[in-house]
Amino acid sequence: MSKTLDILQIAPRIPWPVTDGSAIGIYHITRAVAARGHRVTFVAYAERDAPEHAAGDMASFCDLEIVVHDTRNSPARVLRNLFSDLPYPISKYQSSAMFARLDALCARRHFDIMHVDHAQMAAYGRYVHEKYGIPYVLREHNFETTIYRRHAERARLLPLRWYFGLQAARLLRYETREVAVPDVVAAITREDATEIARARGAGEDGNEARIMVIPAGVDCAAVRPSSAEPDPAHVVIVGPLVWAPNADAATWFADEIWPRIAAAEPAARCTVAGLGPPRRLRARETARLRFPGFVDDYETLLRSATVMAVPLRIGGGMRVKLLEFFARGKAVVSTGIGAEGNAARADREYLRADTAADFAEAVLLLLRDEARRRALGMAARALVEREYDWTRIGAQFEMAYLAAIA
Repeated sequence: MSKTLDILQIAPRIPWPVTDGSAIGIYHITRAVAARGHRVTFVAYAERDAPEHAAGDMASFCDLEIVVHDTRNSPARVLRNLFSDLPYPISKYQSSAMFARLDALCARRHFDIMHVDHAQMAAYGRYVHEKYGIPYVLREHNFETTIYRRHAERARLLPLRWYFGLQAARLLRYETREVAVPDVVAAITREDATEIARARGAGEDGNEARIMVIPAGVDCAAVRPSSAEPDPAHVVIVGPLVWAPNADAATWFADEIWPRIAAAEPAARCTVAGLGPPRRLRARETARLRFPGFVDDYETLLRSATVMAVPLRIGGGMRVKLLEFFARGKAVVSTGIGAEGNAARADREYLRADTAADFAEAVLLLLRDEARRRALGMAARALVEREYDWTRIGAQFEMAYLAAIA
């Protein structure tokens, strides 16, 4: 397009380092849109003690506006929230400083479009949209209600089941209210789009046309298969373990899947890499099963992987890291929830396994069959080249912005 759009983007965090799904999804959308010639003012939270380099190279393609606010979990916050109608995962992102910064920006600049990442920041989208009349696109990276419903279904302890059920009910009320506001909602999967359409009452007034499915993506030019041979029999799982669904996946793998693999394949070893492994997982560590926490040399770790495992049992949206594994030509074993939301086909681009026994069997099959690994990896790489390159996603967001403006 010929017109340069002035875009106000509001996000819950600075997406750096670009190692987890949320960071990948925010960073690359911003960069792809900027690469199409648009000007992006990026407003996000950072903690007071965040280092100066915590934004990486973002200043080279957008104007950064950092609001200091602590979004970390704490028992005190959880307890206080029990007496609130606001869902806990939303409440910790509320800050008067963010409202003040947005007012200051809108007072001195005209924005053609506003892009808001995540339901956690939708209150700010509503505020700016209603006060300043700026067309509004909400990027729903997950339908948060779905995640908490699945937490409630998986919880074994009655108090946890009650708590997650409470949060799911609050989130449904919150998301139902907030997804009705934007001019366009950009869902990440068809499954999420269906939930959003139901929440918006789509079909009653034709507003289903205001819901677009724009998937996550991958930088196919930068993320490529390596010519180096992987380590023999190395299973790798990655993802921040401070996120409860990842912690649940790692615990399930360590308790029920890994013992089967280790017993059947003495040469096998596993690395579960991700920020903040819980103490109960650290206690499971052995010479063959490691929980190193955040890994600085992420690329070397992925190159060393014989098989990538995605044992997620709780989640929503789309796993961006799965696309990155595909782009690297890696053989992947995933649950159905782990592979949810993308066009990958079981037994074609990845192996699907939803029980501990099936998961262990699939991993063992790939550890022992190099030809099968290579075939899956090649098919997966071809898929992301066709469907999920960020340049393609950037063009789709441009279409969403124009639809919202219209």
